[in-house]
Amino acid sequence: MAEKIPKWEAELWSYVSNGDGMRCPFYDHCTVRKRDGWCPDDNKEHLNRLLDNECFNFSNYDFIKCRSCDGVFKLVELLAQKYLERGDASCLPVPIELASLADEQHTIEVRLLPLNAYHGALWRLGGEWIIQLKDADTPASRRFTLFHEAFHILAHCKTAPVFRKKGATQGSFNELLADYFAACVLMPEEWVKEKWAEVEDLDRMVEIFGVPKSVMCARLKCLGFI
Repeated sequence: MAEKIPKWEAELWSYVSNGDGMRCPFYDHCTVRKRDGWCPDDNKEHLNRLLDNECFNFSNYDFIKCRSCDGVFKLVELLAQKYLERGDASCLPVPIELASLADEQHTIEVRLLPLNAYHGALWRLGGEWIIQLKDADTPASRRFTLFHEAFHILAHCKTAPVFRKKGATQGSFNELLADYFAACVLMPEEWVKEKWAEVEDLDRMVEIFGVPKSVMCARLKCLGFI
């Protein structure tokens, strides 16, 4: 019997399936964007460059504004919470074994390869998924990419295969959603709030959560902790 998904999750996959992958489906009527003028969608290219940048400079993150989680991002956060609960995650760093929950009906194999253009790639071969991760990346970066690709698997299982790229920018908003899912899985808001109150140190947070410094900094900025 197929799993009965909650209404909010059905809404999320409806937006993903029916959207063009380029722009947030809430963009034209987003009250948060209209109120404070800052939108992750408008800044997705800048965000992507920061996440790829190995030379960390805190001032480069000044453009990120704290904002309430709403619209499709709120639905992705709920999905990450469901994912963590299903995996019974209770310790940090979040175990990479949770990636297998993206499709419990098929094997998910992870391979380290000398990728050049991308940090990760996803393939469906026969009855299994192949997640390719760039072997030259740090373990922390590979963890983030792993759960980014896990979101794509979830989307493929729940919607039409909307992540086939046609050109450099096709699916760019969907890539932002995958990044946000990975951030919410690896850095749940309540856990970040609790640990930040304890240490108030960016480098320690990176160690505790096992994520790249750039990813942790962006998460703390978006949550309004720094």
